[in-house]
Amino acid sequence: MKKPGLVIMVALALAGCLGWLILAQFQSGVADGNVYEDFSAFQAEKMKLPPGGEPVLLVAVGDIMLSRGVAEEMEKGGGHGHPFEMVRSYLREGDVVFGNLEGPITDGRKIKITEMKFRADPGVEQVLKDTGFNLLSLANNHTPDFGSRGLLDTMQYLDRAGIRHAGAGASESQAYAPAYMEVKGMRLALLAFNDPAVVPGSYRAGENRPGTAFLDPAKMRQAISKARKKADFVVVSIHAGTEYVAQPHRAQVRYARLAVDAGADLVLGHHPHVVQKVERYRGKYIIYSLGNFVFDQFWSRATRQGVVAGIYINANGVEKMEFLPVFINDRAQPRELKGEEAETVLAKLELPLETMDTTVWDREKLAYVKSKRYVFHVPENSFDFRLVKSRHLDLDRNGVPEHYTLRDGGLEVRAGSRILWRSPDRWWVDDFFLGDANNDGMPELNLLVWREGSFGPSKPFWVTEEDTRVGNHLFLFQLADGAFKPVWQSSRLDRPNYGAHLRDLDGDGENELVATEGCYTDPGKRQVTVWKWNGWGFTRAGDS
Repeated sequence: MKKPGLVIMVALALAGCLGWLILAQFQSGVADGNVYEDFSAFQAEKMKLPPGGEPVLLVAVGDIMLSRGVAEEMEKGGGHGHPFEMVRSYLREGDVVFGNLEGPITDGRKIKITEMKFRADPGVEQVLKDTGFNLLSLANNHTPDFGSRGLLDTMQYLDRAGIRHAGAGASESQAYAPAYMEVKGMRLALLAFNDPAVVPGSYRAGENRPGTAFLDPAKMRQAISKARKKADFVVVSIHAGTEYVAQPHRAQVRYARLAVDAGADLVLGHHPHVVQKVERYRGKYIIYSLGNFVFDQFWSRATRQGVVAGIYINANGVEKMEFLPVFINDRAQPRELKGEEAETVLAKLELPLETMDTTVWDREKLAYVKSKRYVFHVPENSFDFRLVKSRHLDLDRNGVPEHYTLRDGGLEVRAGSRILWRSPDRWWVDDFFLGDANNDGMPELNLLVWREGSFGPSKPFWVTEEDTRVGNHLFLFQLADGAFKPVWQSSRLDRPNYGAHLRDLDGDGENELVATEGCYTDPGKRQVTVWKWNGWGFTRAGDS
């Protein structure tokens, strides 16, 4: 194992912009132009901002069909996980990962390419779970394709895999019931409905008959209203519209707006198989169609295109939306779409989008490459705040988890009633994350810190003058023998870390540091960079 001591990182600026790969925190910020000579003045500015919790990242995709031509591609050697290979890292970043599952999971015969009935083999549910999916809509025109047995099998397999679902049930009351999730102190509810105009009447759930939740206005209002009373944020999935048409059908619009009128905070649309616009209605957002995500409709570029939406949610509603345009290749795999075609797909959303630079791992090239993310900020809800955050983790692996609490720039670590560590008085901790940043086999407490001075007693010999201004740093500590010990620290960063996250992006078994860097007050001046531990510090990935 590597056992690095306190090493100084010099001339390494983790700088940049909020990106899709990071669950970045919208915490307190200081304008790049403001230079604070005195920590007390800096702290006073921070304390003017309101407190706020971490946003929840909901990742939403379009139609997922794992039958017919997609099943054939899986059988050719890729296995059940084949469709998701190119996009798995994006999906796993979500706290909640949602999609519309088109077709049951049940045993049965092979489905021919020419058929309009779908069926996926048992086992795909575990791949969906491993890919990141934890919330699915079953309200569509294919989930009951193999009758009550197929529908009940689907729900049973998903339940065993720990994937919540909505829009179908063994009875009408179950089909109209929401699925709830508790995430970062927020309770989310999902309800799902399909338009009777696009679904066989026999697929409707009855009092004692398994089926899906049909878009009956009165029943939909009642179901959403009940969920509204029990949830902080209500998501409604609607399966409606005209297939392959670029603009929403009037019935789609009517149902989506009805959902908002009844109390929905966000509406996600499926069924047209092409990307359609996003509408703001009564302060809420409706994505009329996310397009296809995994499908075998190879006969047009429009049906091969889709968007993955990363929707950040805070106590006030939707904070921002990031969009990843995807294209389904000849092997039924969605992959990131770039260039002019990406912008053509995104134009269909009819949203003013900002572009941000990022670094991603390209599974085809087996290399880190530059990429872009496309972001829409909700003007009245995109504000900075001072982060309130708590975590539990057994960092020293002694069987007793520690409790980490961040509030007003101060971090406190407790083991039961005993205080193990407090951040120094003249530090402001923007954020912290727990994990093995230096890949030595032991997790660290990783801190994004503002403090006076660049080095203190650790100033290297080649630095002739101490810089006492307030600067931003990355610190790593390990917990051993009941005490936190410094492992590594950066020098004063040229541009601040806005957020950071650990993730094994390239699948080599070691974590990379994914940093959101740059301007605190202007999200358009940020970028996402990836750094690899090299034994003494971090080297930026993708620069060679």
